Amino acid sequence: MTTEDDDLNRPARPPSPDGDPPEESRPPHAVPDASGRGRDASGRGRDTSGSTRPDGPEPGTPGRPDGSEQHERTAPSHRGTAEAKQRHTAEIPAPRDPKASAPPAKPPGAHGPHTQGGQHHGPHFSRRAGLLCGLVGALAVLAAGLVSQIHPSAPYHALAADCGRDDLVIAGGTDVSLKAQRRALVKQWNASTYPDGHPHRHARLVEVSDSTDLQHSQLAAVEQSGGCAYDVLIMDNTWTAQFAEAGYLKEIHDLPSPADFIPAALRTGQWHGAQYAVPFNVDVGLLYYREGTTPPARWSDLLAQGYDAQFADYEGLTVNVLEDVWNDGAENVLTGNARADEDALGDRVFPAVRRLTARVQGPLKASRQYQEQDAINAFADGDKLMRNWPYAFSALATEPRMRADGDRLRFHVAPLPGHTVLGGQNLAVSAHSPNPGPSADLVRFLSGTAAQRQLFSCGGFAPARYSALGLTPRRHAPEDVQARSCSVLMGRPAAPGDPDRPNQQQLAELGRAIVTALGRALPRPVTEHYPVFSATFRECANKVFDGTAGSADTFARVVADALKGRPSTC
Repeated sequence: MTTEDDDLNRPARPPSPDGDPPEESRPPHAVPDASGRGRDASGRGRDTSGSTRPDGPEPGTPGRPDGSEQHERTAPSHRGTAEAKQRHTAEIPAPRDPKASAPPAKPPGAHGPHTQGGQHHGPHFSRRAGLLCGLVGALAVLAAGLVSQIHPSAPYHALAADCGRDDLVIAGGTDVSLKAQRRALVKQWNASTYPDGHPHRHARLVEVSDSTDLQHSQLAAVEQSGGCAYDVLIMDNTWTAQFAEAGYLKEIHDLPSPADFIPAALRTGQWHGAQYAVPFNVDVGLLYYREGTTPPARWSDLLAQGYDAQFADYEGLTVNVLEDVWNDGAENVLTGNARADEDALGDRVFPAVRRLTARVQGPLKASRQYQEQDAINAFADGDKLMRNWPYAFSALATEPRMRADGDRLRFHVAPLPGHTVLGGQNLAVSAHSPNPGPSADLVRFLSGTAAQRQLFSCGGFAPARYSALGLTPRRHAPEDVQARSCSVLMGRPAAPGDPDRPNQQQLAELGRAIVTALGRALPRPVTEHYPVFSATFRECANKVFDGTAGSADTFARVVADALKGRPSTC
């Protein structure tokens, strides 16, 4: 079994494209394949945990920054009913009094899993409440079982939970940060206290899956069932609308220094004017290029030269095609709250995808098989250009093939020459959490400046707060970025033979590229039906690439319907 210290010293471990669980969850008899990953007799990576990992800080980032295909599991809309109104406006308590022996009572009528008539009962449950929790857990297991029939390779953990527990459970995907920094942050939370010395509630991370589609399916299944298995959710920032609309999330209040958050990132956690999620890290597409290569200054030049991209059939395809569409004259279509009409989809988006086809069949042909890690491997093997997320910088900086003499790296990073997708992960509190107050405190801790700095300097994730890059809301030009290496930030000298990579100069280069790219970043469509849209958009794009798509009118109608939650096919 891998210890916490082992995890803190391991290199960045990108997720596998097939959704296999991390290496430490392999059975003792698993045989490494050519890549060194354990495989069972069928050739599929196996998860032997059967449930959650041992108590203690666990890896918990979403698999890829904007990972695999997503499938929607939407509960019937509850808006417009009195019950739904309570669910949507149920306020997460402000930072609670640490001296209190239990979280504050909810207002009369704000009934949750632990309330009756507005009175909070804490861990002492009635027999009826216990039976109800058991039933909810069983339903959650059944829901996940149905999902596993659709995705038989899903490494689902058991979903049954003790609704009377005192510890906090954070559910997310596999940590791809350098040396498991999200686990390190949870360990810090567990070791620290409130200002008056009162200890924090113990928290533990549960890895749901490597792939974002399976993360989405399990989190949605648990929340839809009313299960209390999870307190804090680590979500792709495109899920906020769906989860908030369905009543899965608590509204978040009293964020420390909200103006310090990058505004576009903070907006990804909002729905109908309320804050339901808080940015954990942001993501923007960046251009990696080898020493001696001049990065293209125009999008058309980048397409002509060819680069390692993510065109496999998963969320990365949606991201990469959207970036091309926006840079091919349709920058105000399929972004944010803008509802693309069929004319714009047929007259501007469809032709842009058609023009991309020649590139996908030419210089980008290899990328039709690539996800993030595949692109990193191709770039490390000698390709000159790559589009990827910020976390790839630290992964490459620790790759021996990408290091020259001394601290010099064999590559550089710059913003993409045009618009990029605004990605990232958000933190949210489950509407069914037995511990909403402490959960909100944990969200505030993980999204604070200190945590964001550590995620950037030590883990390679782009921070969502200006202050983590030495900036302010009024002074946030790329040239103003300030960065500290991990050893300097943490006050621990680098170990002999293990130089501090990336170093301060390299982190500053990455920070400048991130800030510049943020100025060009656009959000994906904000809709409670995003998983339907993404799956449909990918299917249509692939048909255009393969020459089997229908007309522009058909493309426009199908994509417009998907934005409204009506799946169809091109």
